[in-house]
Amino acid sequence: MENLSPGTLAALSGLGIGAVVGATAFWSNFCALGGVADILFAKDWRRMRAWMLAAGVALLGTQTLDARGFIHVDRVLAPYLLWLPTALGGLCFGFGMSLAGGCVNRALVRVGAGSLKSLVTVLVVGLTAAVTMTGVVAPLNASLARIGRIDLFVAPEGLHRLFGALPWFDSEVVRWALTVIIAGGLIIFCLKDAWFRGSREHLGSGLIIGLMIPAAWLATDETPHQAALNFAAPVVDLLLAATAMREASGFAVMTVIGVPLGAFVVAALTRNLALETFTDREDLPRNLVGAALMGFGGTIALGCTFGQGLSGLSTLSISAMIATAGILFGCLWGIRYFEAGGIWAGLKLAFSRGA
Repeated sequence: MENLSPGTLAALSGLGIGAVVGATAFWSNFCALGGVADILFAKDWRRMRAWMLAAGVALLGTQTLDARGFIHVDRVLAPYLLWLPTALGGLCFGFGMSLAGGCVNRALVRVGAGSLKSLVTVLVVGLTAAVTMTGVVAPLNASLARIGRIDLFVAPEGLHRLFGALPWFDSEVVRWALTVIIAGGLIIFCLKDAWFRGSREHLGSGLIIGLMIPAAWLATDETPHQAALNFAAPVVDLLLAATAMREASGFAVMTVIGVPLGAFVVAALTRNLALETFTDREDLPRNLVGAALMGFGGTIALGCTFGQGLSGLSTLSISAMIATAGILFGCLWGIRYFEAGGIWAGLKLAFSRGA
């Protein structure tokens, strides 16, 4: 292990971390969309509490490692705020994952369990993301970034860094105040519920997946491109590698490989491997549109429920907060769309009834 380069170590770590996430997500049915749907239709907060617990643990772990100098997350905090792309992209991603039945990570987990339907979803996400990055949609992407950009001349777009740039605030004091308030609040909110505490799957998945976020930052700290868990853009790199257009050796690509691998192992051990295909004529176009929205939205928002959600929030990124809010509302809008039977009717229902 001593002779391995930081890049190789990061790639191996990515494979292992991805496998842990995939295995845990399959075992516990960890899913942000499922959490929102459970609240709306069953008044069951356990899956959402699992996601919130993961966010709290990720934030606490990441800020602790950063404060001690083990990682340096300022490297991923931009000196500008892309408020429009992150808001619009989050909204598109959230609506898309409601159409496709889950986010990119959820689709990768299902691929590992034998879903051809989810494999199509992942491929469409990758193709749409590639077109948004460098294809015919790239000018729109660039225009949104130009119009919706606010340059921050005093500090990176971490909330604690911006406050710390003011003369009467100390960045470290603000960091820990925000970490205690946000992470502590999320963890307390989750653990105060006896039903959640008694659910081994939900409690365990929140803790395990939450710990994988700082583990990812740690694994990539000595590489040129520090990264945590993100499953939108890396799918493009994997597709390019599959067509021999790019080498698949980075951390992000290996996590995309690791997730279905981990899910496959658990599915095989529990005898839950099953071939899944599209159920009816409406299922195919609905999933294709949802996957395309996720590919587009995840690209312009610079992340997904993991990339901007769990990983981005762990850095106290303002962009991540905007994107996550957009994803959650887009998810709610998509669910209400199915209820109301129309785009605008679903939007009205989302505003009028919420959760």
